[in-house]
Amino acid sequence: MNDRPTRTPPGTPNLATCEQEPIRIPGAVQPHGVLVAARKADLVIMAVSDNLGAISGIAAAAAVGTPLAALLDARSVANVAALLERLEPSASAILPVTLAGAADSRPCHALLHRHDGLAIIEIETPVAEPASAQMPGDLVPALSAAIERLQAARDPSALWAQAVREVRTLTGFDRVKLYRFHPDWTGEVVAEERADHMPGFMGLNFPASDIPAQARDLYVANPTRIIPDVGYVPVPLLVAAERGGVPIDLSYAQLRSVSPLHLEYLRNMGVGASMSVSVLRGGKLWGLIACHHRGPLRVGHDRRQACRLLAQVLAWQLAVAEEASVARHSAAVRALQARVLEDTARGRDHRQAILRHANDLLGLMDAGGFALVTPEAVTLVGTTPDEDAVRDLTRWLIGREDAAASFETDRLGSFHPPAQGFADVASGVLAVPLSRPPRQMMLWFRPEVAQTVTWGGDPRKPVELSAQGPGRLTPRHSFAEWREAVSGRSRIWQPHELVAAGELRDLVLDVLVRRAEELELINSQLARSNEELEAFAYVASHDIREPLRQIETFASLLERAVGGANVPQAGRIGRWVEGIEASSRRLRTLIDDLTEFSRLGRHAQPMAPTPLGEALVEAENDLSQAIAECGAAISAEDLPVVLCDRSQIRVVLQNLLSNAIKYRAPDRTPRIVIAATPEPADRAPRGRPMLRVTVTDNGIGFDPRYAERIFEPFQRLHSADRFPGSGIGLATCRKIIDRHGGTIGAEGRPGEGTTIWFTLRAAPEAMP
Repeated sequence: MNDRPTRTPPGTPNLATCEQEPIRIPGAVQPHGVLVAARKADLVIMAVSDNLGAISGIAAAAAVGTPLAALLDARSVANVAALLERLEPSASAILPVTLAGAADSRPCHALLHRHDGLAIIEIETPVAEPASAQMPGDLVPALSAAIERLQAARDPSALWAQAVREVRTLTGFDRVKLYRFHPDWTGEVVAEERADHMPGFMGLNFPASDIPAQARDLYVANPTRIIPDVGYVPVPLLVAAERGGVPIDLSYAQLRSVSPLHLEYLRNMGVGASMSVSVLRGGKLWGLIACHHRGPLRVGHDRRQACRLLAQVLAWQLAVAEEASVARHSAAVRALQARVLEDTARGRDHRQAILRHANDLLGLMDAGGFALVTPEAVTLVGTTPDEDAVRDLTRWLIGREDAAASFETDRLGSFHPPAQGFADVASGVLAVPLSRPPRQMMLWFRPEVAQTVTWGGDPRKPVELSAQGPGRLTPRHSFAEWREAVSGRSRIWQPHELVAAGELRDLVLDVLVRRAEELELINSQLARSNEELEAFAYVASHDIREPLRQIETFASLLERAVGGANVPQAGRIGRWVEGIEASSRRLRTLIDDLTEFSRLGRHAQPMAPTPLGEALVEAENDLSQAIAECGAAISAEDLPVVLCDRSQIRVVLQNLLSNAIKYRAPDRTPRIVIAATPEPADRAPRGRPMLRVTVTDNGIGFDPRYAERIFEPFQRLHSADRFPGSGIGLATCRKIIDRHGGTIGAEGRPGEGTTIWFTLRAAPEAMP
């Protein structure tokens, strides 16, 4: 804790002091090993733990400032130096080292990593196999079998249970639990394997303050942590004077001494030894495998590393299970679309077709009720509010500023107070408008999940005041169950369900257009489609016929020249051949672009969270030659995760980068900046945060009057001879962004540059 804690009113625990505790630079290590920190450049020892003399004939104070060769034999020093060159920053590796001057000349196992300009060597004495561990000494076949059992789990609950079972078998801890974080960083124990004498925590929830933010960050940086004896006395680090008091950062060290507050927390739980392994998904902390033992217990490097591998397999299997679930859901949605369209094609009324498949509509969205609302009628399926309540809810939805966008919530009563009266059937709602302006709407309802959250102790008392003085905090002593009733909430809507709702909306739109109403929006879409078809026919007859005519002309000239006696006209023949090749290239480019444009809808993939930065890197790789030839400088801020079809968004970025390079100014190096910012609240649909992605260049720009025209198929502002291309790239971009439910636009000034922007749905993890 800080020497000078922040002043707080009497009786108020100051959680900020927990957040500010210097857990990365504790200045001490645990006593089950010796830590040596040497300067990477010359391997001169900058710090060493004060227990060096326990395993070496050299006192710790005498070792500081000396070469590493004074502590380790020559072969060990050479191995350290060689391994340092191969190690990635913060990565670690195990190697044998022999201490110089030690009574026992047998090698010790050391863990080596480099950080902050230092080579950090952690030497642990050999550890016996845990008596309670059940895996044999040879871990490879046992670990392979454990991984196979994890891969065989059929659902997340079975996977969680198998993971804690394997870790307990591997390590021998009395209790192993899987702790899953919720979006607000509260945690829940979702699986547990324990000895009979250990109390159970299965199903309990713990407040976010139990694992503060800086501790969570450290769990990401260093996925494994071991405390063999909770009652240990920290061993101080002796640091060379030349560091000027700069402490050693032990973020990646296994021997790092942990927070006294955490040790007290463990003691209050009746724990004598602890180990944790982080479960990371996409570089973010998903959960922890937490291991506890009644008394002291030390687990060696190999078994700790095996546990880390099991955690990685667990994370991978969770991702596989989720992706498979999303794929199955998407396939089911498409199958339903086909069945309903088939029914309407056979002449059934659109309402009959929908009612015929009502159970599928409910099952796909895991909803209790469904409503189709039009100005003429309300069609209700399943368990729903009554017709008047649904009409009233629809009027409220239509009256919102962002009424044209979908709306979803798991606590409808918080936004629409009358809904509190029917929370038992509709605490959650997903509403999708079917027209613009929104006069028709499709709604799914979810009932209240009348649940009781069980906390591991009162969440309002995560810490208690200490009798040691004002401002001194101690972890709570009581882990007794404390229950809190939660009402007016439904299950939350998952991202793939929101995508499915959009696809089902498209289905119902098709049905309504065929059988019910003539919607202005649909008419405009059809009109635009007709215009695109007309433009396509015109360009196909003009732009494709012209290159073919040139090919025929050049071929004819070439034939005459070769067929005549005056063969020496090789130069002219060569130019004709070049003309043929140029026309062929233009023809191939046009055909390729037209083919890609027509394939967009047929080859679309389900929407999924996608790091936009990764899609940008792929687009840059595709254009690497063009970028290198013009020396373009491309910069991007930290780009977020978006909900999209990855392959199509890569096409958008590739087209925009290609245009920025193509339409560069001749007198300056192309500079392209990609950025993403949240859409303002007045333009982002409630509950559906959107991001605006901009691609800005310093090229030739364009007249703002043509900002809409440039997105029309085959429309060019410049001649094809000066700037080759088919004129379909930006039209392709608009078609893709339309499919994603976003908008696209352009801003430019002649001679100054162009900005193309488009909006995409932010993935949940991309927003604060």
